[in-house]
Amino acid sequence: MSNIKSLGDINGNGETKQTDKFKTLDPIKTFPEEVTKIVDVVSNYEKEIVFLSSEGKLYQSNAEKYHEKLKAFENLPPMKSISSGYFYFLALSNEEKPRVYGWGKNTQKQLGFDNNSNYVQVPTLIESLKEENIDQICCCGHCSFFLNKTTNILFGCGENTDGKLGKPEIKEDNYEIQKLHENVANVFGGHSNHTIMTKTDGKLYGFGFNFNGKIF
Repeated sequence: MSNIKSLGDINGNGETKQTDKFKTLDPIKTFPEEVTKIVDVVSNYEKEIVFLSSEGKLYQSNAEKYHEKLKAFENLPPMKSISSGYFYFLALSNEEKPRVYGWGKNTQKQLGFDNNSNYVQVPTLIESLKEENIDQICCCGHCSFFLNKTTNILFGCGENTDGKLGKPEIKEDNYEIQKLHENVANVFGGHSNHTIMTKTDGKLYGFGFNFNGKIF
C-alpha cells in the first residue's frame, strides 16, 4: 500500500487540476506497509487530509507532509466512517456501540466540546454522545449532525446562522449537542452549509443556506 499515486493537484481556486488525463505522478510512499487498503478519504479547507484504512486506523496529512511517512493516531478503537467540515473532522468507531470522535477547530462549537476548547489536536471522544447508538455522522461547514438509526433521532451542534441546524430557535453557536429532528432515516451534508435528510415517511427535507437555490 506504499505506492499511492497522485492523479492531480489542487489549484488556488480549490479545483482539481489534472496533469495529463489519468496520468500518474511519481509514487507517493506515504503509508506504512501494514496498510492494505484505504477505504475512505476526506479533506478540509486547510488542505488537511484524513485517510481511513481497511484496518480501521486513521492517518492525517497536509500539504507540507504529502511525501512523509504517516503514522496512525494511537489509542483509538477501529473506525468505520469519517467526515470533514471546513476546519475539523469526525470519526465513528466500529464497535458494538459506536462512539463519535472529533478533532480540529471548534470555534463555532461544531465538535460539541465546551467553550474552552477552540482547537482539539487529536481525535477525542465526544462524551455527550457515548450513550447514544450513533450510526451516521455528517459534517457541514461549521455544524455537525449525528444520527441514531435505532430511534431515528438526529442530533446536532455548531453554527446555526441561516438555519443550518434546521432549528431557528437555537442560538447561533451551540456547543451543547441537542436533539434536532425525529423520524430521520438518513442525513447528507457538505461544505455548502445546507443539509438534506430523508425521513421514515420516505420524504426528502432540506434546510440551511439556500443561496442560488441550492436546496430547493
